[in-house]
Amino acid sequence: MGDAVFYALEGIGVGALYALLAVGIVIVYRGSGVVNFAHGAFATYGVLTFDEARRSGRLRLPWVDVLPTHRLDLPVTIRLASRGLSTPAAVAVALVMAAALGLVAHLLVFRPLRDAAPLAKVVASVGVMLYLQGVAQRNFGDVRRVAHDIVPLGDLRNFLGLGHAFPIASLWLAALAVAAGAILWALFRFTRAGLAARAAASSEKGAVLLGYSPNALAAGSWALACVVATVGAIGVGSLREVGALANGTLTSLALSGTVVAGLGAALVGGMRSIPVATAGGLAMGAAQSLLGYGATRPWFPGLLRSGAREIVPFAVVAVALALRGASLQGRGTVEEKRLPTSPRPVRATGHALVWSAVVVVAAFAFSGGGSLSLFAFGLSTSLVASLVMLSMVVVTGYVGQISLVQMSLAGVAAFVVARLLADGRPLPSSPYALDGPGLPWALAALVAVAAAVAVGVLAGLPAVRIRGVQLAVATVALAVALQPVYFDNPRLSGADASGLARVRAPRLFGIDFAARGAGGLSDRPAFTILALAVLVACAAGVSNLRRNGTGRRFLAVRANDRAAAAAGIDVPRTKLLAFALGSAIAGLGGVLLAVKEREVSAANFISQASLTYLAFACIGGITSVNGAVVGGLLAPSALVTVTVNRLLAGTSIDRYVTIVGGAALVVVAVVSPGGLAPAGQRMLGWGWGWVRARGGHRGGRRRASSGPLGRTP
Repeated sequence: MGDAVFYALEGIGVGALYALLAVGIVIVYRGSGVVNFAHGAFATYGVLTFDEARRSGRLRLPWVDVLPTHRLDLPVTIRLASRGLSTPAAVAVALVMAAALGLVAHLLVFRPLRDAAPLAKVVASVGVMLYLQGVAQRNFGDVRRVAHDIVPLGDLRNFLGLGHAFPIASLWLAALAVAAGAILWALFRFTRAGLAARAAASSEKGAVLLGYSPNALAAGSWALACVVATVGAIGVGSLREVGALANGTLTSLALSGTVVAGLGAALVGGMRSIPVATAGGLAMGAAQSLLGYGATRPWFPGLLRSGAREIVPFAVVAVALALRGASLQGRGTVEEKRLPTSPRPVRATGHALVWSAVVVVAAFAFSGGGSLSLFAFGLSTSLVASLVMLSMVVVTGYVGQISLVQMSLAGVAAFVVARLLADGRPLPSSPYALDGPGLPWALAALVAVAAAVAVGVLAGLPAVRIRGVQLAVATVALAVALQPVYFDNPRLSGADASGLARVRAPRLFGIDFAARGAGGLSDRPAFTILALAVLVACAAGVSNLRRNGTGRRFLAVRANDRAAAAAGIDVPRTKLLAFALGSAIAGLGGVLLAVKEREVSAANFISQASLTYLAFACIGGITSVNGAVVGGLLAPSALVTVTVNRLLAGTSIDRYVTIVGGAALVVVAVVSPGGLAPAGQRMLGWGWGWVRARGGHRGGRRRASSGPLGRTP
């Protein structure tokens, strides 16, 4: 019992970071109505700014030099001192940078989206996250930096008589989190600005009538939240065992994953209580430490030892939403727009035939090795990515349920099919043997898709009671939990000692559908045609779904749950059906990805992959089949990316994919919420109408001029 108490208390140091992140999330939500999925990225850029200023005295501005000439450069680095700054000065610089980032994010991104649909705000926050991660990677490099200590180190021997040495840093950080929570609670409780922010959270109209500007209050909330997150990130560097910091080191992705823990603690506080969110973060850290200790004991289930700590945020999110999800307080916005219109597919058969012919010709033209094989690789990547994004069209575009777990569902199918195909014999590509039943390819793929559907329906269960950003939080928490619990668990996933699950190439009807050619790239036409056939079949099914009664029920639920229920629609069943169909399509994408990669790795299905794919699906147009295809073409390593890299060889354009993708996602969310595909269709329609009108006008004049005596009547 004493050991359990000790390890629970030891976790409050990590819990202090969760608490401060949760407080920042609550402040942003109350101030602007945004659930900030980029909160960890803000904290990461802040702590990297602190580290850079302390080490070298330089300030890295949050952008990159995009000017094509060296005669005129966009300033990226400011030298503040000839040598590193003192720790207090570096902290001050980092906090100023954090406040500036928060203000800019509000003014340029979230203020224009003040009345937008929840999906647009989620997509914009994902875009900001990708942008900050990309800029941090370019400005600070991929070198792991050892975090600096800002609180006293050392141990307290025989702490509380429990027989263990307790790290003093954990006590300091817990005290910091409690003090920050108390100060912020008092700020919102007793000051004029805090009371105004609370009033705006309940009713923006009321705040305006009282003489307060909701936009100014929201801007202050963003700046304050980013400062609090940076304080937590700088402080937690003293804990070397913090998994979020990669064992005490800082990277451009260091804290992005911890946002789920912060969201869980914020949900415990109902997205409005700072003291409860603080306590929830500390308790979550204690629970993780306790489970980590339990996983080392012989009585702990062996299958659950991998990811025992990481399951805590998902469990907290699930319980919080189950208990109070339907009663979570929303923000009193003036007006909230709906999702973009979902267009009815027209001329789908003709488009499918024409573009399928183009893909088949390209598959054979780009195959056979050589420099063109890279385009074949990009083409096959685009087809698989389009399939995963098509699942998002069903779940998010048609039913309005924001799911951030689709790529993880593809991962479930990929690992399951690898395990089912294994027969205990090593493959030519690997000396490792994987135990399995050795099922035929078609049966293994069917069971893998069924497994993805089962997990997808589980992910959709919260949608029975909640929707919007609350469901997004639940699904991203599940995606984060699947990584350590299943993908990184060799006893379940079947990965070998190198962390890979080898996949036997499919052979159906006597045809070898292996993806990799002689050059090692996925450029074989047989696989490209197989992926094309699966995509066309799924796209035809989704298009038909949009036209029939099931699709109309989907759109009715998307528009208004209560109105749909009043019209006799079984809303829970409709939502779960959408999740099942979307999961099946994502599972097919996972199976094809397993064939394409030939070696399934957990790195292919990290939780951020779902966010990235959602980003490109929204850029393409998440409410239409065409949007999924466009998003697939734009995805990382897909055809557009490969082509641009080839045309701009030597410019290292691939280093800026994350930055450009994040910025483009923000622009699309603000300017064209429907995505590129609908906007492109409208432009083509206007252009064709103009051509027809001009042609008709000239024809009319020619016909008129042929009257009697050659004169116009």
